[in-house]
Amino acid sequence: MAKPLKSRTTKRPLPSQPNHTPSKPNSNSQNNNPPSTLFTSPSPALSTLLTTFPTNKIYILSIDTTPPSHRRRTFLLILLFNTLLAALLAYRLWYATPTYLSLFFSILGYKTPTSLASPPTQWTQSARLLAQRTSMFFFDAIILGRYVSEWPITFFLGRQDDTTGCLRWRYRLGFTWLEREVVVRRSRAWATDISAISSTLLSPDPNNPNQKTDQGADATEKATEIIRAATTRSRIQSKPGLVLIDKDWELYYTGMVDAHTLLSNPASGLTWEDLAKNGPIVCIFDATLSSWKIWRPWSDEQEPPQNDGGKLRLFKDLLTAMGREGLFFRWVEVVQHENSSEEVFTSERREKVVKVSRELFEGEGVNWDEVVDGIGGLEGLFGMEVTSQ
Repeated sequence: MAKPLKSRTTKRPLPSQPNHTPSKPNSNSQNNNPPSTLFTSPSPALSTLLTTFPTNKIYILSIDTTPPSHRRRTFLLILLFNTLLAALLAYRLWYATPTYLSLFFSILGYKTPTSLASPPTQWTQSARLLAQRTSMFFFDAIILGRYVSEWPITFFLGRQDDTTGCLRWRYRLGFTWLEREVVVRRSRAWATDISAISSTLLSPDPNNPNQKTDQGADATEKATEIIRAATTRSRIQSKPGLVLIDKDWELYYTGMVDAHTLLSNPASGLTWEDLAKNGPIVCIFDATLSSWKIWRPWSDEQEPPQNDGGKLRLFKDLLTAMGREGLFFRWVEVVQHENSSEEVFTSERREKVVKVSRELFEGEGVNWDEVVDGIGGLEGLFGMEVTSQ
């Protein structure tokens, strides 16, 4: 039976995060800031999950459908890496502790191996000794203690505001690796101006001072770009959840466990369809209304034109059957980028697209020529029609 979830909402919720529609590649006609009508209230079942999230972050919910074997290898590599780091840190602690204890007792006036038999007679000797001990302190306290140790600590023990951690998350879900898993990402330090971002996105008001300042506009534009980059099809559909961590986003393991707990409990009403429908979900807490708002970026995207006799759909179906749907969308981005220029699409430019496409496919272990033969050639395919010789 699923354990009841404890609410982790803060006592004083901050106005949360922005959401901006991920633009189509090189689309100049799209607005940078999506209108507030794109944000809607979540379903009651999804609200049950969101009420367990702290309200001072931006969240992206998505489904990881990469092959289980790929996810297993990724986790094992991260586990091995953090285990080695923990072992090295433990060895350094064991090796350096006697030295630091000796220095400590030397300061207290006791004679130890680190005590000086006589004061240095030359300033170069003093400088050398000072440099040696300072560099040792710096290496142990700053490099190892502050930065390197953070990786294994957060992996095994979690963070102060996310005590589950990667290892406990995997243990709670099991080591059998489901066909699909929930991924919850949350914003890092870039979303510090939550008040300005949420006010301009969720309740546009010309009298709002946040919208009249360059600072508020810059914060909103920055958030738009970051969210768009994080919700592209190629990124979400081709990468396991564990490698979606970057300088802008971190994984919220407690939220991921909570999501699976609710999904395994029919009484919660939360289904996979609620999370998977129309792609990722961007979640923002509206402090004005004291409620969550969501936005599904993919629901606002326009499908490429289908006037090619079904070739584009066949092209996508072939790649999807190979487990490479993300590759299809990356290829569409390449084609749209090349066609966005005002110049005519010549045969030379088509050859350039073919060359880039072949390299892209080969990088994923897919034979470009076989896929093209499978759809009957490039003639009539979306974005590959030569307009001038």
